[in-house]
Amino acid sequence: MKKSFRLLLIAIAIGGGLNTAAAQPLPIRVGYTALAGSFSPLWMAKELDLFERHGVQSSPIYMASTLAYQAMLAGETDFTVGASVPAVQARVGGADPLILVTYISGFTFSIIARPAIQQPGDLRGKRIAVTRFGAPTDFGARTALKRWGLIPVKDVTIIQLGGLPEAFAALKADSVQAAVLPPPFSTEAKRLGMVELIDFNQSDIEFTGLGLTGTARYMSARGEATRRVVRALVEGIWAFKGNREAALRAIQKYTRSTDRNLLEETYQTNRKVVRLVPRTTEAAVRNVLEALADQNPRARGANAQDFYTNRFIDELEQTGFMRELAARYPDALR
Repeated sequence: MKKSFRLLLIAIAIGGGLNTAAAQPLPIRVGYTALAGSFSPLWMAKELDLFERHGVQSSPIYMASTLAYQAMLAGETDFTVGASVPAVQARVGGADPLILVTYISGFTFSIIARPAIQQPGDLRGKRIAVTRFGAPTDFGARTALKRWGLIPVKDVTIIQLGGLPEAFAALKADSVQAAVLPPPFSTEAKRLGMVELIDFNQSDIEFTGLGLTGTARYMSARGEATRRVVRALVEGIWAFKGNREAALRAIQKYTRSTDRNLLEETYQTNRKVVRLVPRTTEAAVRNVLEALADQNPRARGANAQDFYTNRFIDELEQTGFMRELAARYPDALR
């Protein structure tokens, strides 16, 4: 009886049901870190007016890579959708980011090389492009190079180019001999005859991947705003997996790709890895901390559970929100 009463209170607190538009819309600033198909759940939340459905006014702002996290920590935005590695790095450094949602566990990109690079060892003495130093692409490049017995910077020069379009352009121009790229850029690169040295989706490297990050201070002060944003993004996840045509339109709009085959492949690639119940796992955070320990010894003694919360995801399950989404988007389960 007491448990049922607690669940009722939670349901009342979060507005109940799928439609919270009757609540006063809250202006929310959400940054995101890349123009890649893996950000489709966020784009779906915008394009299908899911923010408004859940009582939020928001137009997501593209801010390349680590800039989005810097803006959030400075209070210029409220949330960031992106890979969670920078959030873990920042918290180890004393800031207060907190991972709220993880809808992809792991990296969604590949390392793509020029045709002359047929195996990882051929990268010795060459240049590899990432978006920015400290960004997930940089983290992934360094992790892969170490696995291949190559010393980052010493054996392979790492170049930061600001964004994914810039990295792809540099690869095509042979300004760099490899680049860390997600679909649709990696897909197009392979069509041009480039070589995929590693697909992180198919590797055994598990890290906190893409999701929603806020700050502990914002969550504490504005719990209802946080709750609404989580609801909107989670419905965006279900809509992405359950509404293929709408997802393809969103990918086309934001990536500016018009190649139908490329759009289809980008959608299918990401659909396989996007999780409907986007919890963050302790193991994924711990792996990031272990990798960071080489550069920052403080990471070695950190408690992984301090870097994330599943509180809002638990609420969505306990109040039946996930069941309602399953009924609204039945194709998401197929």
